[in-house]
Amino acid sequence: MSRHVAILIGLAIPLASASAQMVPTPLPSAEDLAAGHNLFFTQCARCHGVGGTGGIGPSLTHPKLRHAQTDDELVGVILGGIPGTAMVGFWNFTADEGRQVASYVRSLGQLPPERFTGDSTRGHALYDGRGQCARCHITDGQGAGWAPDLSEVGRRLSGALLRQSLVDPGALQPPSPLPATHGPFPGFLMIRAVTRSGRTIRGTRINEDDFTIQLRDESGRMVSLDKGKLRSLEKLPGQSPMPSFKTMFTGAELDDVVAYLASLKGDS
Repeated sequence: MSRHVAILIGLAIPLASASAQMVPTPLPSAEDLAAGHNLFFTQCARCHGVGGTGGIGPSLTHPKLRHAQTDDELVGVILGGIPGTAMVGFWNFTADEGRQVASYVRSLGQLPPERFTGDSTRGHALYDGRGQCARCHITDGQGAGWAPDLSEVGRRLSGALLRQSLVDPGALQPPSPLPATHGPFPGFLMIRAVTRSGRTIRGTRINEDDFTIQLRDESGRMVSLDKGKLRSLEKLPGQSPMPSFKTMFTGAELDDVVAYLASLKGDS
């Protein structure tokens, strides 16, 4: 081999490597997307909604997902779950099925963003003003904070679910007393307790063990109750301490508040 040929080969090797690194990831096939859709529909839609628009689980129709910045991380979440959350791993999926579901989920983030007819600036004013929402909710560190933090609710719920949460808040609560990690607003199971003296206490469950239960009552005050000293203790799935805004706001005003809530995406 001549010296000139050797030099050319040596130059070609890094060029070839750089060229290989620039090759884009192949797009998933139509078959893989169809298979991923079918698996998502049967296994994932019960929490994340049909089309990944959100429900008990967060919306997945975003180009960036907090727990899955890369495709490999997304496959890992699907197969292994997210510790400390309601997202369990699908151990029954093969590695190929995990990749197919990941491909389908990624395709959801490529859908056109939702269009809202309301004005988010007017919605913000209604949220702070007549709605008095900051008395219970936090957005970007501002508010009372005993109700669910809404700082990134626009990432978790679709426009339709946001509107439903305003007109029928209980509809988004779990229909059965599931563990505290379930639901779009986890941990807010309504409780009605009656003491031996006949006093009725309603509130959302904060903590519970075999002997006691801690609630936050409708005024936001924390209450600890001894179960052995109660006349009755009733769990009220499907109910919410939040009032309905169906009659407080006009249809156009509801559109404005929905547009504001949909704009709350958090820092990323």
